[in-house]
Amino acid sequence: MKLAPFFLAATMTLPSYGETVYTIPKGYTKVNITDADGSGSKLTSISATLLQDVESSGSVTLGAFTNNADPAKDLNDLSVSGVTWAVDEWTLEPHIAYISVQDDLNNADGIAPAEEAFLITANTAGGGITVETTFDLANKFPATTSIKIRKANTVASILNSLTAGSATFQSADRVFVLNGTAWQSLRLLSGTWRDADSLTTIVDGMVIFPEEGIFIQRTGTGAMDLVLFGEVPAAPQIATIEANGFLSSRFPVGTTLANLGLQDSNWQSADRVYVWDGSTWLSNRFLSGTWRNSDSLTQITDALIISASTAVFVSRSAGIAGSGGGVTTALPANYNID
Repeated sequence: MKLAPFFLAATMTLPSYGETVYTIPKGYTKVNITDADGSGSKLTSISATLLQDVESSGSVTLGAFTNNADPAKDLNDLSVSGVTWAVDEWTLEPHIAYISVQDDLNNADGIAPAEEAFLITANTAGGGITVETTFDLANKFPATTSIKIRKANTVASILNSLTAGSATFQSADRVFVLNGTAWQSLRLLSGTWRDADSLTTIVDGMVIFPEEGIFIQRTGTGAMDLVLFGEVPAAPQIATIEANGFLSSRFPVGTTLANLGLQDSNWQSADRVYVWDGSTWLSNRFLSGTWRNSDSLTQITDALIISASTAVFVSRSAGIAGSGGGVTTALPANYNID
């Protein structure tokens, strides 16, 4: 698969050291939001697959884990080597810490180690950092590994990226984000995104995690396109789904149901994956080593297309605790950038 229209500078060789320096592939994706065609409203599932630039990176050591009354707000302390930051440098605007799993010996397979993103809740000046988790990171990651810090995508940064001349969001439109247990409804009012129930709660800065999908219910007509800029993910991407999740497509190319990696993580035959086809949910289950249509069971759906910049709904029949809910989406085959 080719990524277009991405831009990639040429690879450079440094003759004095014999080292090769690779540029980071960056570009944009255009995400179409289906119009209502005068039919009342239309639903579209989207995701933001590109990443913000790396602002800090280094070696990180895992620290203490804190259980909170709300397990969705559990915390893990980390310590990054050899850095100096301003206090709360990563929380004045929301930032994400990408933590890597154990790599193979000397990166023998040529693929960067898989990484998972966590919201940063605090940091000290001397490299101390706290991230929000639902499990002890020590259950999934090595005691010392690598970290990359990037600015988080938010409701406003994604939904306000309309192309010039594009149709605009209407006050009757709705955006739905799964908050872990329920769908939170958002609407655009007086130039800001707000909770659709309270109307006074502004959610422009609500973080949309890399593994999260978004549902958009549109009432207007006319072409509407979002243009999202960023860095192309270059490592397998991990998501933790303990019960239900609206799982984004992690790479800006189409893939298949079998390649999402869901079946490798404590998957049960009663679990379901729902794919939105523009008008209805297609229900799938993993049985006897293949994905199948949940209704017919004989219809194999391994090759069911998961379009780029879309999302699927994952429902676990029994909640999976903590790190046991981790799923890893591998780099797509022939993931080339020209």
